Formats: sequence, structure tokens, C-alpha cells
Amino acid sequence: MDSFVIAYIDSRMKQMGHTHYTIEPYLAVLEDGVTEYNLNCFNEVLFLNSKELALGTEMIADNNYFKVEDYYSYMELTKVQEFTGFLTINVPAVNHLQIFEFIRVIPLT
Repeated sequence: MDSFVIAYIDSRMKQMGHTHYTIEPYLAVLEDGVTEYNLNCFNEVLFLNSKELALGTEMIADNNYFKVEDYYSYMELTKVQEFTGFLTINVPAVNHLQIFEFIRVIPLT
């Protein structure tokens, strides 16, 4: 994982009041023809870390709405979107497997 992304995540977790947490990769895989994927990410935070996503993809969570526009490939650190709660991923009908790369952060009590 990129050190800038890890530093950003550490900063965000501290802002949320979490000093102890675990980090692990998480992949959401949408098979060909699947256009919606739901995730329960309560008591954890998912940070989007995908390099490429299909144009028009929408991600809706309790704390964030993000839509992939044509300039997504030019975004740098702002690609790292934060999601928590109930997350729904809607993708346009594409003819290939879709893989969403997240960094899952679970606060420790």
C-alpha cells in the first residue's frame, strides 16, 4: 500500500477518535453482468483504493456519495474515498469483471 494512503488513513482515523485499529485489504468482486453490490461496513471504514473503475459507477454509503467521472484516472489521493455504514455499489452494464479495491480499517476498542 502506498505510504501516502496509509498516512492519510492514519490521519482520518485519529480525526475520528480512533488511535488503535487494524488495516487489511478488501476486494469486492462483481461478476460480468452484475450491476449492484451491497456491503455492510458498520463499525469499520472502507477506503476506496482502486486504480481504475468503470465510468458512471456510483457508490452510496451512510457517510458518502461518490460517482466515477471521466477524470477519475487523473485523480491522485482524492481517489481514496471513505465509506462506512451500508454501502451500495452501482455499476453500468459492462462486459467484464469489476474489482473494487478497498482498505478495510477496523477500530479496536
